[in-house]
Amino acid sequence: MKTKKILFILKNKNEASSRFRVEAYFPYLKNDFTFSIFYSEYNNNAIPKILRSFIKRMRFIRLLFQVTRYDIVFMQRPMSSDRKKSIFFEKLLVKFNKNLIFDFDDALFVQNHTKISNLIKISRRIICGNDYLARYAKQYNLNTFVIPTTIDTQKFFPLKNKQYDKLTIGWTGTSGNYDNFSQELIETLKKLLDNYQNINFLFICDRKPPEHFNFSYNFIQWNEKTELNDLQKIDIGLMPLIDSEWTRGKCGFKLIQYGAIGIPSIASNVGVNNQVILQNKSGYLIDYEKEWYDKLELLINNEKLRKKFGETARKHIESSYSVKATYPLLKNVCNSLIQ
Repeated sequence: MKTKKILFILKNKNEASSRFRVEAYFPYLKNDFTFSIFYSEYNNNAIPKILRSFIKRMRFIRLLFQVTRYDIVFMQRPMSSDRKKSIFFEKLLVKFNKNLIFDFDDALFVQNHTKISNLIKISRRIICGNDYLARYAKQYNLNTFVIPTTIDTQKFFPLKNKQYDKLTIGWTGTSGNYDNFSQELIETLKKLLDNYQNINFLFICDRKPPEHFNFSYNFIQWNEKTELNDLQKIDIGLMPLIDSEWTRGKCGFKLIQYGAIGIPSIASNVGVNNQVILQNKSGYLIDYEKEWYDKLELLINNEKLRKKFGETARKHIESSYSVKATYPLLKNVCNSLIQ
C-alpha cells in the first residue's frame, strides 16, 4: 500500500504553536505517512524589502506546483499575514490541492474575522486547540475537530531529587502576555515576596517584564536548548489571564508544561484552563484577585500538597495532553481525507 504524503505549512522554525502542535508529532507521523515542511515566513533583512516581497511571492508560486505531489496539505495558522484580510494564496492553493487541513490555536478571528472565516470555509478539515475555537469554526465548517496543544512527556518530565535553597514561583511565556498580570496581582506577588523570605519569583521569557513589575524577580532569557532545565527550576507555575474573547481562545499551554514537569499550577479560571487544571487536585483556579495570595500561601507552606498536586498534574497531562495520547486524533483526521 502506498504511503500517503503530507505537506506541512508552518510559520517558522521557532513558532511555539508549530513546535508543539505539529513538529512534536513527527516521530509518530513518520510511521504512518511521509511528509515535508514549508516555512511560509521569509525574513532576510540583508536584502531590500521589495526584493524580499518578490522572493516570498516566488516561493509561494513554486509551492502551488509542489502541493500537487501531496495527498494532504496541513496549514498551521494562515499562510499569509494574519493582519491581511485576503486569502488569495490560500484560494489558489486549494485549486491545486483540495485536501487542505487548517489548524489554529488562538482566537485569530477576534483580530481578523474575514480572513479566518473564509479560510475555514475553503478548508476540508479544521483542527482547533479547544472547544471555544471549535464553536466558532463550526459556524462555517462542520468538519471541525478539537485536538489540544500537546507536549512530549518523554522530553518534558519532572526533576528527581530536586535540591533548592528557596521555593520558586514561576511564569513562562512571550512578552506580549505580560499584559495578563493585573496591577493587583503584581501587588500581591510583591506582598508575598516581602512576607516570605524562603521564596523567589522566576520569569522565563523573550524579554524582561515592564518597569511596573515592582517586585524582586529572577529572569531567564527563553532558549529552546535550555527550556526543560529552566522550567524545572519552578516549583509553582502561574498562568494569569485577563478574561476576553482573545484569552478564552488560549489553549493553556503554560499549564500543560507545568503539569508535564510535575508541579502544581495556579491560573485564572478563563477558557480551557479549567480543563487543564483539575481543581483542588492538580492546582487552583482563580475567580477573584484576592484568591491569588491565599492559594499561593497554601502551596508555599505545604510541601506534601505541592508534591501530591504535581503528581496528579503529571498523570493528567500524560493521559490527555501528551503526544502519545493525542496522536490518534490527528491520524484519524488525516486518514478521513484520504481513505
